[in-house]
Amino acid sequence: MSDRHTTTRRLTRTVLLLFVLVLLAVVALGAVSIARDTLSTWARSPFAATAIPPTVAPVPPTATLPVVPADGGLVTGRVDRPGGEAPALSLFFEDTATEAVTVVSLAPGQTDYTAALSAGVYHAYTWLPPDYREKGAYTTDLSHTLGAITVTVGNTFAGVDVTDWYTPAGEPLVLLGTLVDGTGADPVPGAALVIRETRIVAVGPRTLVPVPATTQTFDAPQATLLPGFINTHVHNAYRAANLRAWARAGVTTVRDVGAPAGMPYFTMRDKLRADPRNAWLIASGPLVTVPEGYPIAGNNFTSLTVTSPEDARPKIGKLVDDGADVIKITLTAGVFPTLSPAEAAAIVETAHQGGIPVTVHATNARNLRLALDAGVDDVCHIATDHVPDQDIQRMVDAGVAWVPTFEPLEGRGADNLRRFLQAGGVVALGNDGGYLPGIQIGMPIEEIDWMTKAGMTPMQIIVASTQNAATVCQRQGSLGTLEVGKLADVFVVDGDPLQDLHVLTDVLLVVHHGVIIRMEETE
Repeated sequence: MSDRHTTTRRLTRTVLLLFVLVLLAVVALGAVSIARDTLSTWARSPFAATAIPPTVAPVPPTATLPVVPADGGLVTGRVDRPGGEAPALSLFFEDTATEAVTVVSLAPGQTDYTAALSAGVYHAYTWLPPDYREKGAYTTDLSHTLGAITVTVGNTFAGVDVTDWYTPAGEPLVLLGTLVDGTGADPVPGAALVIRETRIVAVGPRTLVPVPATTQTFDAPQATLLPGFINTHVHNAYRAANLRAWARAGVTTVRDVGAPAGMPYFTMRDKLRADPRNAWLIASGPLVTVPEGYPIAGNNFTSLTVTSPEDARPKIGKLVDDGADVIKITLTAGVFPTLSPAEAAAIVETAHQGGIPVTVHATNARNLRLALDAGVDDVCHIATDHVPDQDIQRMVDAGVAWVPTFEPLEGRGADNLRRFLQAGGVVALGNDGGYLPGIQIGMPIEEIDWMTKAGMTPMQIIVASTQNAATVCQRQGSLGTLEVGKLADVFVVDGDPLQDLHVLTDVLLVVHHGVIIRMEETE
């Protein structure tokens, strides 16, 4: 009897223990579900503040919640694909001020997304593969007018839902050939690049990029696809004929770093930009110097003059307010009167306060050092005398790019460039085109030859002419590489420029901001 009672008590305790364990499991599962729902709701609130992957990839439900970026905020919403279709998508967030696009990739079937963006005003849209005919957009009234998304520091803009799907006019444009994308990556034979309106919407090996069934396609034997080149050192670019000569040669962006004083620079620039046949113009306005300084002395070139730091600040501030993309100063100590260190520093400080970079004309080591002291962003012209290693390293450490401009200097200063490259320096293309007689307007192949003689490889020269040049122009978010979301500035050449850079002059096709502006007959 005692044994039977003992057995009964043990069985009872076991049953109770099992019941408690089951109850705890049910409670735990409920807590997980509640926590997941709570976190999902919290992620859409203005108070979300945990880590986001730096690639701005879409965040699946189980991923770490994103942090509001230090210089911006979050955007959340959903993408409702039409007709129940569920392909992978690239969602574009286009900065309305800079034209830079942040791309958020959505996996097949993914609806919700979170994006981290710098402060600014954006439009959100996407294209439906594989035909890229239907465009989906965030609009406020289904009128196909893109809605403004204002991202502010530390906040979340929620409810950015892409639900307005429509078919814009025109067809996709597909370019086929070997891809050299401007990043320095290995070329991709058998690549396809798809353009819709002004943007690249797909690019990569043709096996991975479906070509729309009905489309405009350009395919030529031995074709190489390249980003539009960028010449960061030109003059006389306020003439449509010059801009068209550059663009037709595949130089789809130019930076004019000094026009005579007194012109309506930025009004003219904006009018010229409206025509896609013209190379896109980055404008500095006038050169900035001192009375009787270069290029007033020596070239009789009217310029903006400053007489003190106090005089410089409002004059540079007005250039920035008027719309300058860059400020150009000249430093010629020991040759002509030149800016004092305090004046140069005041110019750079004022420009930087307005978010505008400063470039400098400096052709020797002494003036290069003055420029570095002032804090400039890039240097036009290589120094023709020996630059000490410590100054080269100082340039590299400060991220100051060099635009060697060998052509007017007949290749002098090549050793300085070799050592700069070896130290990890950033080089950009520029040849002073449009200023001196005999300097090319179009593809600057003579400058490219001098860069080759200075020891640069074909790939280094292509990167200098595309990705690096875009960075110098502060257009790296929209130009310089053939990547999804970038503006469709592409030129196609007949041959392999990595084997012979002179095929850069054998142009088959030029696309500028999505518009074909040159097409040659192919066999």
